[in-house]
Amino acid sequence: MIATDLDGTLFFPKARFRLIRPKTLKFIRSFIDEGGEFVIVSGRNEFFGYKVQKKIARPIGIIGCNGSFIIHDNKKIIENYFDNDKLKNLLDDIEKTYRPMCVFIMSEKYNMICHPTRKFGLYRASYLLYYFLQGTYREPTSFSQKAYYEELNNGKTYKVLIMFGVTNKAKIKAKEINKELRNKYQDAFEFSYAGQGIEISPSNCSKAEGLKSYINYLKIMHDNVYVIGDSGNDISMFHEFYENSFCMAHSPIFVSKYANHIVNNFIEIEKYLKKEGK
Repeated sequence: MIATDLDGTLFFPKARFRLIRPKTLKFIRSFIDEGGEFVIVSGRNEFFGYKVQKKIARPIGIIGCNGSFIIHDNKKIIENYFDNDKLKNLLDDIEKTYRPMCVFIMSEKYNMICHPTRKFGLYRASYLLYYFLQGTYREPTSFSQKAYYEELNNGKTYKVLIMFGVTNKAKIKAKEINKELRNKYQDAFEFSYAGQGIEISPSNCSKAEGLKSYINYLKIMHDNVYVIGDSGNDISMFHEFYENSFCMAHSPIFVSKYANHIVNNFIEIEKYLKKEGK
């Protein structure tokens, strides 16, 4: 099995109009056709999982929102979401204590909802420009505050992304706050540092936990799993599947130090598989 992150990994370097580069696509299709299992393990919601599956034109596994749900044969076989009251208390604490720029939630009903926590005019304009420039990588995003509060009260929320801005200063702030939140809520939520933001998942939901559940479901040997990623939320996979762990060379040192191999692009996994006769 190959288990891959998307942004910065499978999508690196970006092909804004093709989603996945032709050589990479050819390798993945060949790997699946020869009996290999391919699964994406992403922080994104299921919308993008199905988009990747359509592009590959082969059946794949989808582990989304950092392990909060697993899709096999186009059906959710495992699903975890926040306790609504606990999540609302957490977000209230974060807004009052740390004053983030905005909060994104990903739920069963909505791919992503953006909730501004302070004056948002300039940031929204910047986000819309960023959204436009993403090309095929853009995701459906709602700015409906009614939908945001309805989901927090009665919906099934899989993941939260807290954004502190777009500058290097915001990166430093997010990293410090991530540590504080981990210490304060270590038994209630999972936190991952993500550049200028923090990703929050339900307790015991991580990419590694999701992947372990999936290989148990498919009865795949632990040693036959190859994982590749580039960011903080991939570290759990590197820990769990260390021998066959691959980190992108452009990743920060605090991420890459946990992986066994460093690669320049996704397709370099092919030479390791050939070396081991797989």
